[in-house]
Amino acid sequence: MASKFYAGMKNVVEVLNQMSDAFAAGPYNALPLTGGALTGPVTTNSTITAVRLGQLGIIEQLALLTNTSVPGIAGTAILFGYPGGDGYGTRIVGAGDPAKRYAGYTAFETGEGLGKWREVARFTERGSMLVGTTTDNDVDLLQLAGSGGFAPAGTQGTALLRAGLSGAVETMVLRAGNGALLPVAPSVMYVGKNSTTNSSITTLGTVNTPGNDYAEYIVKSAMCDTVAKGQIIGITSSNTVTDQWGDAVLFAIKSTAPSFVGGDTWASCVGPRPIAKAGQAPKQPPRLVDVIVQQPLPGTNPPEYQDVVTPGDTDAEWAAKQAAYAVALAAHDAATQQDAEAMAAFDAALEAERQKVDRIAIAGRVPVNVLGAQPGDYIVPVQDGAGIKGIAVREDDLTMKQYLHAVGRVISIEPDGRAYVMVKAV
Repeated sequence: MASKFYAGMKNVVEVLNQMSDAFAAGPYNALPLTGGALTGPVTTNSTITAVRLGQLGIIEQLALLTNTSVPGIAGTAILFGYPGGDGYGTRIVGAGDPAKRYAGYTAFETGEGLGKWREVARFTERGSMLVGTTTDNDVDLLQLAGSGGFAPAGTQGTALLRAGLSGAVETMVLRAGNGALLPVAPSVMYVGKNSTTNSSITTLGTVNTPGNDYAEYIVKSAMCDTVAKGQIIGITSSNTVTDQWGDAVLFAIKSTAPSFVGGDTWASCVGPRPIAKAGQAPKQPPRLVDVIVQQPLPGTNPPEYQDVVTPGDTDAEWAAKQAAYAVALAAHDAATQQDAEAMAAFDAALEAERQKVDRIAIAGRVPVNVLGAQPGDYIVPVQDGAGIKGIAVREDDLTMKQYLHAVGRVISIEPDGRAYVMVKAV
């Protein structure tokens, strides 16, 4: 603006008119806006709309609405409409706009309704809906929803996310649960449960994983050493894992690549994962400088102007700002260090508990650390000094006792020579 206005300028009105005409004509690379309305005070349920006409005559509708007491589209804060041709659902997007046709829309809804707060993001396929009503014939391709505040909010079973709808069929739905706290062991994704049914995941199709066996976490006995993948172990009368022959009452194999793992409660005694308390680091405050603006002198015609100075920070004020920032930064650094120490202590305790358990194959296919076997052989545990090892026994040579103790039957031989077995049920 400095190149347009200056002290003592006499043609201010003329320049302002030129700028207004240029803005109305639409400068290069700007999006021309047509239409648009603001009715009533901003504090009421007013609507602000803007329409942009694209290069090919495509109309894109953006509607900004204030909250209302009705959930759904009437409580939409931002609505982006996408154009469609004949056959797409008629959608009334505002007063004076009776029949825009749309292929879909994206909406961000907020507000109070039906006894709870609503925060929803919708990505919707074509359909029809009237503004100001809760009639919804559109199909939500993706819906993210959350609610809070009043009693019904967050009720177990409430749909929080709906995606991939085809007609009335939902490909995926995420509903609120209020079961136990999530486990603390590190993982990529955690899923809660419904406290009534104890269900976490229900699928209508298969669950496919690259793993080959079903395993369970079993606590190791106090004297058990590190167990290698594919090692034959014993189970004691106290339901613990042992590598000692004399303590075993039955035998199993340590899993190598399980597809499912049960008994994942070994970390429950560690407590909840620490929550960081430091927050964001304080920002270095800027030093305010003197600001000089020109104001007209009263009683002058043509107007004359004088400089008015808004003072910036004094040295004392700037020193106080820096001191407050230093205190805040030191407190943040101390809190960050405490967070790091708490997390390190938690991770150490978690690892200590993890060392007390092993994943033992209960069913499926696993490699076992036995060489010299042939497909069809049974892998039978035998005493190896004080420990346990496995041997391959041909079916024709197998005794009943060996069969009862066998941990699996050989399917094939691994490239490294180890037997690959189907785990035998106890």
